[in-house]
Amino acid sequence: MNTESNILAECFVDTLIVKTILYPKKDYNHKKGCTQVIKQMKDKFENQAALGIIDDDKSEPKDFESFALLKRHNEQLSIYKYTDKPHYIVKIGKAAEDFILKNAEKCNTSLSEYDLPSDLNGLRKITKHIKSMKEADAKLKKVFSTLNQNKISDFFKLAQWIEVFKTNPYNITIELL
Repeated sequence: MNTESNILAECFVDTLIVKTILYPKKDYNHKKGCTQVIKQMKDKFENQAALGIIDDDKSEPKDFESFALLKRHNEQLSIYKYTDKPHYIVKIGKAAEDFILKNAEKCNTSLSEYDLPSDLNGLRKITKHIKSMKEADAKLKKVFSTLNQNKISDFFKLAQWIEVFKTNPYNITIELL
């Protein structure tokens, strides 16, 4: 089963992270907002395995109460499982930009070396607008690739979790993660 189309990312930067760290054969599903990720899982993938990747926003998305924590890697990365379906949600950072900045710091990687802002507001100005994202696409991909190569990075762990889903979508266990 090709599970790449069953991976849904919440926003443009989340989608770019996933595409960069895993080099898909097909494009991953991009959805606008946490609620849309869960709705798509429920509607389109009702009888299939699905993996959503969302930001750990201040408020829980609608229907998230049906997901239970499966494993917390750290404050930046957690995975949840739907109670009775092979549907999983990975929550990253408080927001993707926070996830990027915290991992760059953890890995001693300076975003300024990639001609990117190294503060939350500056990074948001790039990631929240399609035009800015397209202009910074190559720079962001280089940073994401660098972070993914560092085994202490949450990018590295996220890539592992997505690979676990791709190879064993119907039976992810704590031991596999």
